[in-house]
Amino acid sequence: MSQIDDKIESTPISTPDPKSSSELDQVVITMPAKLKRALVGIWHFIRSLFTGEVILNPSVSKGYDYLAYIAVLLLINIITLFSSLHMEIRVNQLSERVRLLSERAVRTEEQRIKATTHSSIVKALEQRGITLTDCYEPMTIIKEK
Repeated sequence: MSQIDDKIESTPISTPDPKSSSELDQVVITMPAKLKRALVGIWHFIRSLFTGEVILNPSVSKGYDYLAYIAVLLLINIITLFSSLHMEIRVNQLSERVRLLSERAVRTEEQRIKATTHSSIVKALEQRGITLTDCYEPMTIIKEK
């Protein structure tokens, strides 16, 4: 583990070339100590993630109850999602079944109407050997007073 000196405000990244004579070649690029500390901190965090040391970190262990709460909420969300998906599939199946039953009811009603027409009744009676004679008298409406 490298120690960072807080007393130094900047650390040179490159040193000037003593053989160079121009001023542009002698520019020194420095890295601030705060940036260096931040980079080392990020490096330690990433390393602790891969090694598993982050679990033992006291600042992380304070948030375990929040993580557990979030995990429970995610589980409830997944259960709700799948149950709503199941109910949607069930509704679609039932609506399809209702559509088929209504089509069947329409076809049955058409068959009933066709079967109860005058000509179909005459044909059915003739097959049984019964003759039907139609009444040719004019209709009279009886009114009651």
